[in-house]
Amino acid sequence: PGDAGWMGLSWSRREPLVPEKIRTAPPGPGLFLLVDDGSQEILYIGQSGHCADRLLEFSEKSWDGRAPEFSFHRMEATVLPQQLMELETDLIGNFYEVYRKAPEYQFRTSR
Repeated sequence: PGDAGWMGLSWSRREPLVPEKIRTAPPGPGLFLLVDDGSQEILYIGQSGHCADRLLEFSEKSWDGRAPEFSFHRMEATVLPQQLMELETDLIGNFYEVYRKAPEYQFRTSR
């Protein structure tokens, strides 16, 4: 999980989760990963109709002293919200299949 071609998707190069890097992400719907810059462990798997906006929200959260990096897969075709959710669920399921746990921050209610 998390490789450049994970689950047959084209993931971008990882960048620091900071506004100036997030602004370079293309607009529109997609999937994204938040990864610990030290351990390279996936911390969170997400989706949004507006990935850059959602990543900006995540950049404002506390990460317990970690400095996450992000990677995204931009959806090329028109995609419905429920399709994005299904893809996100598939990614979380594959992560769980490999590691027998969810990403550390996946289901936390506060950060």
